[in-house]
Amino acid sequence: MSELSPQQRIRCMSALVATMAVVSITSSLAWPILSEALRNQGYSESMIGINAAAQFIGIIVVALAAPRIIPAMGFFKTIVLGLVVVAVMLIALPAFRSFETWLLIRFLLGVGNSLLFTAGDTWMNHIVDDRVRGRWMGIYVTVGMAGWALGPLLGAYLDPDTYWPFVCGLLATVVAAVFLLPTRKLDVKLSLSTQGVAMGLATVFIAAPTVLLSSAMFGVVEGAMQSFAHLYTMDILGAQFRQTGYAVIWVGAIAAVFFQYPIGWLADKVSRSWLLIACVLTMMVSIFLFPLLIEGGRGPWWEPRALGLWTVVSVWGGSMGGIFTVGITLLGQRFRDVELVSANAMFSVLFGIGGLLGPFLAGTAMTAIGPVGFPSSLLAVVTVYAVFALYRQFIRR
Repeated sequence: MSELSPQQRIRCMSALVATMAVVSITSSLAWPILSEALRNQGYSESMIGINAAAQFIGIIVVALAAPRIIPAMGFFKTIVLGLVVVAVMLIALPAFRSFETWLLIRFLLGVGNSLLFTAGDTWMNHIVDDRVRGRWMGIYVTVGMAGWALGPLLGAYLDPDTYWPFVCGLLATVVAAVFLLPTRKLDVKLSLSTQGVAMGLATVFIAAPTVLLSSAMFGVVEGAMQSFAHLYTMDILGAQFRQTGYAVIWVGAIAAVFFQYPIGWLADKVSRSWLLIACVLTMMVSIFLFPLLIEGGRGPWWEPRALGLWTVVSVWGGSMGGIFTVGITLLGQRFRDVELVSANAMFSVLFGIGGLLGPFLAGTAMTAIGPVGFPSSLLAVVTVYAVFALYRQFIRR
């Protein structure tokens, strides 16, 4: 456990919650805005997916180095570096709009995001008490999801071909830096691991493959949903339903805000492993029902079919957020100190790999078989993981 007093822990965790929530606005605003901007330039879904994948390559590269970077720099300096990188990239995105340049910029944006979230998640998990770990991580993800919900809501009213989406993201980054300031004297120092980075990552993966692979599956769904859910909705309903397309993303994120604390509370009361599986199965059913109810987006929200659609989208978002909440809670339960850094780094690596594959799989499927490729590709990935998780859970008993 950290050397911080209980009061210092509360101050540090509160500042981290606020910081990560605000910076989440930037990420959730950028993904759909950049996808729409590329479509406006005439690029196909598969090309949009390749462009989005560059961001996840940056996440993977930094996460692999995190077990060295975080102990060497400390949590505070690592997060500050991430904020600086994200801010510079948000200035560069509207200034250089070619497909090839955006590949590089989005790679670097992924680097900044990985520094932010890997360090933030690990710092939170390191200082929280295991007795209330699920509830605190539930609060952390709840407020973060509020930021994720606000991004698409802003995006629905901002023109992707102007500077305004990026100005809003830059302002959110500045506000996040202000929230982070109270933690500068509360940093926790970690000693460098005597293991090599690769060996450390392999060790934690062997110890907790089900939890860590949940991050890859989460990354596939998150990356594809942020990049293509609004485009899929517009393909089915028509371009005039642009705001409905963005609503699919932000309604899911809004629902996640309300789901995470109850899920975190449950994680302190019941088997966390079974709770993770329950979230996965719930999300699988939601993805299956989503295309069956999408036509409900044509009518007012209070009509029965529309209520069915928005209920399913809400459950999808809430259960997806629950996978992240329970996953990082399990990591904090099982690992400590430098091993926890390696575990969170592996969690980020696999999220990056999933996020790399998600837009590519969904985009390629949509190019090959039409809009139905979006939900079909996600359902296939979630089903495969659900079978694996259930198998692992039963053989452990």
